[in-house]
Amino acid sequence: MEALAMAVLAVGFYIAWNIGANDSANAMGTAVGANILTFKQATLTIAVFVLVGAYLEGYKVMKTVGRGIIPEGYLTLHLAIIALLAAGVWVTIATIKGLPVSTTQAIIGGVVGVGIAINAPLKWYTLTKIAGAWILSPVIAAFVSAVLYKIYGKIINRMKSIRNIELLYKWLAVMGGSYMAFNFGANEVANATGPIVGAGFIEPKMAGIFGALSLALGALTFSYAVMHTVGKEITSLGPISAFAAQFGSAMAVSAANILGLPVSSSQAIVGGVMGVGLATGQGINRDIIKDIIFGWVATPLTAIFIALTLFELFSFAGFL
Repeated sequence: MEALAMAVLAVGFYIAWNIGANDSANAMGTAVGANILTFKQATLTIAVFVLVGAYLEGYKVMKTVGRGIIPEGYLTLHLAIIALLAAGVWVTIATIKGLPVSTTQAIIGGVVGVGIAINAPLKWYTLTKIAGAWILSPVIAAFVSAVLYKIYGKIINRMKSIRNIELLYKWLAVMGGSYMAFNFGANEVANATGPIVGAGFIEPKMAGIFGALSLALGALTFSYAVMHTVGKEITSLGPISAFAAQFGSAMAVSAANILGLPVSSSQAIVGGVMGVGLATGQGINRDIIKDIIFGWVATPLTAIFIALTLFELFSFAGFL
Protein backbone atom coordinates (compact mmCIF):
# COMPACT_ATOMS: atom_id res chain seq x y z
CA MET A 1 0.00 0.00 0.00
CA GLU A 2 2.89 2.35 0.77
CA ALA A 3 4.36 1.74 -2.68
CA LEU A 4 0.96 2.45 -4.25
CA ALA A 5 0.69 5.71 -2.31
CA MET A 6 4.13 6.79 -3.54
CA ALA A 7 3.14 5.90 -7.10
CA VAL A 8 -0.03 8.00 -6.80
CA LEU A 9 1.92 11.02 -5.52
CA ALA A 10 4.57 10.58 -8.21
CA VAL A 11 2.03 10.46 -11.03
CA GLY A 12 0.04 13.35 -9.51
CA PHE A 13 3.25 15.39 -9.39
CA TYR A 14 4.05 14.41 -12.98
CA ILE A 15 0.73 15.61 -14.39
CA ALA A 16 0.74 18.82 -12.27
CA TRP A 17 4.31 19.51 -13.45
CA ASN A 18 3.10 19.00 -17.02
CA ILE A 19 0.26 21.46 -16.48
CA GLY A 20 2.73 24.03 -15.18
CA ALA A 21 5.08 23.41 -18.09
CA ASN A 22 2.39 23.62 -20.78
CA ASP A 23 -0.49 25.69 -19.40
CA SER A 24 1.31 28.35 -17.35
CA ALA A 25 1.78 30.16 -20.64
CA ASN A 26 -1.97 30.76 -20.52
CA ALA A 27 -1.54 33.01 -17.51
CA MET A 28 1.64 34.86 -18.39
CA GLY A 29 2.58 34.05 -21.99
CA THR A 30 1.07 37.27 -23.31
CA ALA A 31 2.86 39.43 -20.73
CA VAL A 32 6.20 37.77 -21.48
CA GLY A 33 5.50 38.03 -25.22
CA ALA A 34 4.84 41.75 -24.88
CA ASN A 35 8.10 42.17 -22.90
CA ILE A 36 6.23 43.50 -19.86
CA LEU A 37 7.42 40.81 -17.45
CA THR A 38 10.53 38.65 -17.52
CA PHE A 39 10.17 34.88 -17.51
CA LYS A 40 11.26 34.68 -13.84
CA GLN A 41 8.84 37.42 -12.76
CA ALA A 42 6.03 35.65 -14.59
CA THR A 43 6.68 32.24 -13.04
CA LEU A 44 6.91 33.70 -9.52
CA THR A 45 3.54 35.43 -9.96
CA ILE A 46 2.06 32.20 -11.29
CA ALA A 47 3.30 30.24 -8.26
CA VAL A 48 1.69 32.62 -5.74
CA PHE A 49 -1.72 32.99 -7.36
CA VAL A 50 -2.07 29.38 -8.50
CA LEU A 51 -1.59 28.30 -4.89
CA VAL A 52 -4.26 30.72 -3.67
CA GLY A 53 -6.73 29.69 -6.38
CA ALA A 54 -6.18 25.96 -5.83
CA TYR A 55 -6.61 26.23 -2.06
CA LEU A 56 -9.71 28.44 -2.08
CA GLU A 57 -11.63 27.25 -5.14
CA GLY A 58 -10.05 24.07 -6.52
CA TYR A 59 -12.44 21.68 -4.74
CA LYS A 60 -15.32 22.55 -7.10
CA VAL A 61 -13.68 21.23 -10.24
CA MET A 62 -11.95 18.38 -8.34
CA LYS A 63 -15.40 17.06 -7.50
CA THR A 64 -16.46 17.08 -11.16
CA VAL A 65 -13.26 15.45 -12.44
CA GLY A 66 -13.03 12.89 -9.62
CA ARG A 67 -16.68 11.93 -9.19
CA GLY A 68 -18.75 13.58 -11.89
CA ILE A 69 -17.69 11.49 -14.90
CA ILE A 70 -17.50 8.00 -13.39
CA PRO A 71 -19.86 7.22 -10.46
CA GLU A 72 -18.28 7.27 -7.01
CA GLY A 73 -16.78 3.93 -6.02
CA TYR A 74 -15.55 2.95 -9.50
CA LEU A 75 -12.38 5.05 -9.56
CA THR A 76 -9.66 3.22 -7.59
CA LEU A 77 -6.10 4.39 -6.97
CA HIS A 78 -4.81 2.08 -9.70
CA LEU A 79 -7.27 3.54 -12.21
CA ALA A 80 -6.44 7.10 -11.09
CA ILE A 81 -2.78 6.39 -11.83
CA ILE A 82 -3.67 5.14 -15.33
CA ALA A 83 -5.85 8.19 -16.08
CA LEU A 84 -3.14 10.60 -14.93
CA LEU A 85 -0.39 8.76 -16.79
CA ALA A 86 -2.41 8.75 -20.01
CA ALA A 87 -2.86 12.51 -19.79
CA GLY A 88 0.73 13.17 -18.75
CA VAL A 89 2.29 11.22 -21.61
CA TRP A 90 0.37 13.18 -24.24
CA VAL A 91 0.90 16.59 -22.62
CA THR A 92 4.64 15.92 -22.34
CA ILE A 93 4.80 15.20 -26.08
CA ALA A 94 2.86 18.39 -26.84
CA THR A 95 5.05 20.47 -24.52
CA ILE A 96 8.22 19.25 -26.22
CA LYS A 97 6.71 20.41 -29.52
CA GLY A 98 5.79 23.80 -27.98
CA LEU A 99 2.09 23.16 -28.66
CA PRO A 100 -0.40 24.59 -26.09
CA VAL A 101 -2.80 21.65 -25.87
CA SER A 102 -5.55 21.26 -23.29
CA THR A 103 -4.51 19.40 -20.16
CA THR A 104 -8.17 19.48 -19.16
CA GLN A 105 -9.09 17.50 -22.24
CA ALA A 106 -6.23 15.08 -21.63
CA ILE A 107 -7.36 14.36 -18.06
CA ILE A 108 -11.02 13.99 -19.04
CA GLY A 109 -9.94 11.68 -21.85
CA GLY A 110 -7.88 9.62 -19.40
CA VAL A 111 -10.79 9.29 -16.97
CA VAL A 112 -13.20 8.37 -19.79
CA GLY A 113 -10.65 5.83 -21.05
CA VAL A 114 -10.45 3.97 -17.72
CA GLY A 115 -14.23 4.18 -17.42
CA ILE A 116 -14.60 2.46 -20.78
CA ALA A 117 -11.97 -0.13 -19.80
CA ILE A 118 -13.89 -1.22 -16.68
CA ASN A 119 -17.35 -0.81 -18.29
CA ALA A 120 -18.33 1.87 -15.77
CA PRO A 121 -21.53 3.82 -16.48
CA LEU A 122 -20.26 7.16 -17.79
CA LYS A 123 -22.23 10.27 -16.86
CA TRP A 124 -22.93 11.52 -20.37
CA TYR A 125 -24.92 14.55 -19.23
CA THR A 126 -21.88 15.87 -17.34
CA LEU A 127 -19.59 15.07 -20.27
CA THR A 128 -21.93 16.94 -22.62
CA LYS A 129 -21.81 20.03 -20.37
CA ILE A 130 -18.02 19.84 -20.22
CA ALA A 131 -17.75 19.53 -24.01
CA GLY A 132 -20.09 22.49 -24.45
CA ALA A 133 -17.93 24.56 -22.10
CA TRP A 134 -14.85 23.62 -24.13
CA ILE A 135 -16.49 25.04 -27.26
CA LEU A 136 -17.91 28.17 -25.65
CA SER A 137 -14.93 29.24 -23.52
CA PRO A 138 -12.60 30.32 -26.39
CA VAL A 139 -15.49 32.02 -28.18
CA ILE A 140 -16.46 33.97 -25.05
CA ALA A 141 -12.80 34.77 -24.36
CA ALA A 142 -12.31 36.09 -27.91
CA PHE A 143 -15.38 38.35 -27.68
CA VAL A 144 -14.64 39.72 -24.20
CA SER A 145 -10.96 40.27 -25.04
CA ALA A 146 -11.83 42.22 -28.20
CA VAL A 147 -14.29 44.43 -26.26
CA LEU A 148 -11.78 45.03 -23.46
CA TYR A 149 -9.12 46.01 -25.99
CA LYS A 150 -11.41 48.62 -27.53
CA ILE A 151 -12.38 50.05 -24.11
CA TYR A 152 -8.87 50.23 -22.66
CA GLY A 153 -7.44 51.46 -25.94
CA LYS A 154 -9.68 54.53 -25.70
CA ILE A 155 -8.65 55.13 -22.08
CA ILE A 156 -4.95 54.93 -22.93
CA ASN A 157 -5.35 57.29 -25.88
CA ARG A 158 -6.67 59.96 -23.51
CA MET A 159 -3.65 59.72 -21.21
CA LYS A 160 -0.82 62.13 -22.00
CA SER A 161 1.88 61.18 -19.47
CA ILE A 162 4.21 58.52 -20.90
CA ARG A 163 5.31 57.55 -17.39
CA ASN A 164 1.72 57.00 -16.25
CA ILE A 165 1.00 54.96 -19.35
CA GLU A 166 4.02 52.70 -18.77
CA LEU A 167 3.07 52.25 -15.12
CA LEU A 168 -0.49 51.38 -16.11
CA TYR A 169 0.81 48.87 -18.64
CA LYS A 170 2.75 47.00 -15.97
CA TRP A 171 -0.11 47.00 -13.48
CA LEU A 172 -2.52 45.75 -16.12
CA ALA A 173 -0.12 42.94 -16.99
CA VAL A 174 0.30 41.93 -13.36
CA MET A 175 -3.45 42.16 -12.65
CA GLY A 176 -4.45 40.24 -15.77
CA GLY A 177 -1.84 37.54 -15.30
CA SER A 178 -2.58 37.19 -11.58
CA TYR A 179 -6.30 36.88 -12.21
CA MET A 180 -5.65 34.24 -14.84
CA ALA A 181 -3.23 32.40 -12.55
CA PHE A 182 -5.83 32.37 -9.75
CA ASN A 183 -8.37 30.81 -12.10
CA PHE A 184 -5.65 28.53 -13.37
CA GLY A 185 -5.20 27.19 -9.83
CA ALA A 186 -8.93 26.94 -9.23
CA ASN A 187 -9.58 25.02 -12.45
CA GLU A 188 -6.44 23.37 -13.82
CA VAL A 189 -4.95 22.04 -10.56
CA ALA A 190 -8.14 19.98 -10.21
CA ASN A 191 -7.17 18.19 -13.41
CA ALA A 192 -4.03 16.88 -11.73
CA THR A 193 -5.62 16.05 -8.40
CA GLY A 194 -9.27 15.32 -9.23
CA PRO A 195 -8.79 11.61 -9.98
CA ILE A 196 -6.86 10.92 -6.76
CA VAL A 197 -9.38 12.95 -4.75
CA GLY A 198 -12.16 10.93 -6.41
CA ALA A 199 -10.34 7.73 -5.43
CA GLY A 200 -10.38 8.88 -1.80
CA PHE A 201 -6.61 9.16 -1.46
CA ILE A 202 -6.35 12.79 -0.33
CA GLU A 203 -8.72 15.54 0.77
CA PRO A 204 -9.29 18.49 -1.60
CA LYS A 205 -7.45 21.25 0.33
CA MET A 206 -4.24 19.27 0.67
CA ALA A 207 -4.59 18.10 -2.93
CA GLY A 208 -4.79 21.74 -3.99
CA ILE A 209 -1.57 22.68 -2.19
CA PHE A 210 0.30 19.63 -3.53
CA GLY A 211 -0.92 20.23 -7.07
CA ALA A 212 -0.18 23.95 -6.99
CA LEU A 213 3.41 23.51 -5.79
CA SER A 214 4.04 20.80 -8.39
CA LEU A 215 2.54 23.02 -11.08
CA ALA A 216 4.71 25.97 -10.06
CA LEU A 217 7.82 23.83 -10.44
CA GLY A 218 6.72 22.83 -13.94
CA ALA A 219 6.23 26.49 -14.85
CA LEU A 220 9.70 27.38 -13.60
CA THR A 221 11.57 24.52 -15.28
CA PHE A 222 9.92 23.78 -18.62
CA SER A 223 7.34 26.37 -19.73
CA TYR A 224 9.39 28.75 -21.87
CA ALA A 225 8.69 27.09 -25.26
CA VAL A 226 4.90 27.27 -24.90
CA MET A 227 5.06 30.81 -23.48
CA HIS A 228 6.92 31.78 -26.64
CA THR A 229 4.21 30.19 -28.84
CA VAL A 230 1.32 31.89 -27.00
CA GLY A 231 3.07 35.24 -26.54
CA LYS A 232 4.78 35.72 -29.90
CA GLU A 233 3.69 33.31 -32.64
CA ILE A 234 -0.11 33.64 -32.79
CA THR A 235 -0.26 37.39 -33.36
CA SER A 236 1.69 40.55 -32.51
CA LEU A 237 0.89 41.68 -28.95
CA GLY A 238 1.29 45.03 -27.26
CA PRO A 239 0.68 45.82 -23.57
CA ILE A 240 -3.05 46.60 -23.94
CA SER A 241 -3.76 43.66 -26.24
CA ALA A 242 -1.82 41.37 -23.86
CA PHE A 243 -3.91 42.55 -20.92
CA ALA A 244 -7.18 42.23 -22.85
CA ALA A 245 -6.35 38.66 -23.90
CA GLN A 246 -5.39 37.69 -20.35
CA PHE A 247 -8.40 39.26 -18.67
CA GLY A 248 -10.93 38.13 -21.27
CA SER A 249 -9.77 34.53 -21.05
CA ALA A 250 -9.71 34.68 -17.24
CA MET A 251 -13.33 35.83 -17.19
CA ALA A 252 -14.32 32.89 -19.38
CA VAL A 253 -12.54 30.45 -17.03
CA SER A 254 -14.10 32.18 -13.98
CA ALA A 255 -17.56 31.46 -15.33
CA ALA A 256 -16.64 27.78 -15.66
CA ASN A 257 -15.23 27.74 -12.11
CA ILE A 258 -18.55 28.94 -10.74
CA LEU A 259 -20.28 26.04 -12.50
CA GLY A 260 -17.58 23.56 -11.43
CA LEU A 261 -16.76 22.73 -15.04
CA PRO A 262 -13.19 21.74 -16.01
CA VAL A 263 -12.53 23.97 -19.00
CA SER A 264 -9.27 24.56 -20.82
CA SER A 265 -7.32 27.70 -20.02
CA SER A 266 -5.32 26.87 -23.17
CA GLN A 267 -8.43 27.23 -25.30
CA ALA A 268 -9.50 30.35 -23.44
CA ILE A 269 -6.19 32.21 -23.82
CA VAL A 270 -5.84 31.24 -27.48
CA GLY A 271 -9.39 32.52 -28.03
CA GLY A 272 -8.46 35.74 -26.21
CA VAL A 273 -5.31 36.24 -28.28
CA MET A 274 -7.27 35.60 -31.49
CA GLY A 275 -9.91 38.12 -30.38
CA VAL A 276 -7.42 40.94 -29.83
CA GLY A 277 -5.54 39.97 -32.99
CA LEU A 278 -8.70 40.53 -35.01
CA ALA A 279 -9.62 43.68 -33.02
CA THR A 280 -6.24 45.29 -33.64
CA GLY A 281 -6.23 44.40 -37.32
CA GLN A 282 -2.94 42.52 -36.87
CA GLY A 283 -4.54 39.31 -38.04
CA ILE A 284 -3.60 35.84 -36.81
CA ASN A 285 -1.12 33.17 -37.84
CA ARG A 286 -3.48 30.66 -39.40
CA ASP A 287 -0.89 27.89 -39.62
CA ILE A 288 -0.24 28.08 -35.87
CA ILE A 289 -4.00 28.16 -35.15
CA LYS A 290 -4.51 25.05 -37.30
CA ASP A 291 -1.83 23.20 -35.34
CA ILE A 292 -3.39 24.29 -32.04
CA ILE A 293 -6.92 23.26 -33.06
CA PHE A 294 -5.60 19.91 -34.26
CA GLY A 295 -4.07 19.44 -30.80
CA TRP A 296 -7.42 20.24 -29.17
CA VAL A 297 -9.26 17.66 -31.26
CA ALA A 298 -6.56 15.00 -30.94
CA THR A 299 -5.98 15.41 -27.19
CA PRO A 300 -9.07 13.74 -25.63
CA LEU A 301 -9.10 10.97 -28.25
CA THR A 302 -5.39 10.28 -27.81
CA ALA A 303 -5.71 10.27 -24.01
CA ILE A 304 -8.57 7.74 -24.22
CA PHE A 305 -6.47 5.49 -26.46
CA ILE A 306 -3.42 5.77 -24.18
CA ALA A 307 -5.55 5.03 -21.09
CA LEU A 308 -7.02 1.91 -22.72
CA THR A 309 -3.53 0.77 -23.73
CA LEU A 310 -2.12 1.35 -20.25
CA PHE A 311 -5.07 -0.52 -18.70
CA GLU A 312 -4.30 -3.56 -20.85
CA LEU A 313 -0.59 -3.35 -20.01
CA PHE A 314 -1.26 -3.01 -16.27
CA SER A 315 -3.70 -5.93 -16.42
CA PHE A 316 -1.20 -8.10 -18.30
CA ALA A 317 1.52 -7.26 -15.77
CA GLY A 318 -0.78 -8.21 -12.87
CA PHE A 319 -1.05 -4.73 -11.35
CA LEU A 320 -4.85 -4.67 -11.61
